[in-house]
Amino acid sequence: MNKLLAALLLVAGVSLAHAEPPSAQAAPDAGPRHAMREEMQKRCAENPEKCAEMKERMRKEHEEVRAACEKDPAHCKDIRREHREKMHERMCAEHPQKCEEMKARREEMKKRCEADPKACEAKKAEFREKMQQRREERREQRRQPSPDAAPATVN
Repeated sequence: MNKLLAALLLVAGVSLAHAEPPSAQAAPDAGPRHAMREEMQKRCAENPEKCAEMKERMRKEHEEVRAACEKDPAHCKDIRREHREKMHERMCAEHPQKCEEMKARREEMKKRCEADPKACEAKKAEFREKMQQRREERREQRRQPSPDAAPATVN
């Protein structure tokens, strides 16, 4: 069960915590995620069989985590919350100014919500809808093979 939860953090947490805007994904120097992706593409080009095995293993682990979370969603929610807090602390340690700006925005939003709860709920619903669309777009992008990825050859 712990392995499943760790995989959940790896799969869901990292992608959410380090989500980049589309403009950053297209940039040639898009940061550590871009470098990791390039490294993985090189490894897959060098050894497609091992790459396929790894992808299958990751897919199975992802399915196991998803099934475990369907059985006990409260536990998974707690783990995701703890992971978000840890990532928030790390981000604040690395970027204290950005952290302060976010804190100020949260306080401002809290005041607005206290003043007009209905408008706040509408704004939250709109935000949730946008985030859901982004998640679906990312899932769709992951399902499509990358145009610069080396084609898998079967010998």
